[in-house]
Amino acid sequence: MADLSTFVIMLILVLSAGLMIWQLLKLRQKNMLINSGHFDEDYSGEAKNPEKFMEPDEDALEEMQELLDKAIE
Repeated sequence: MADLSTFVIMLILVLSAGLMIWQLLKLRQKNMLINSGHFDEDYSGEAKNPEKFMEPDEDALEEMQELLDKAIE
């Protein structure tokens, strides 16, 4: 019985250590990207000029028409 409980405790400790190391590596990678300028902490994902996307241009309309024509066939 003691061998089983020892094994379970060791397994839990090894898994928790692995998860902590994984989290530290993720944090390190994020910090490296921030420091190199590839990632901005204030990134919101919003468009800079959302009004630009309200009216489609001619190329987009033609492409949409082609897609609709293919869907009908």
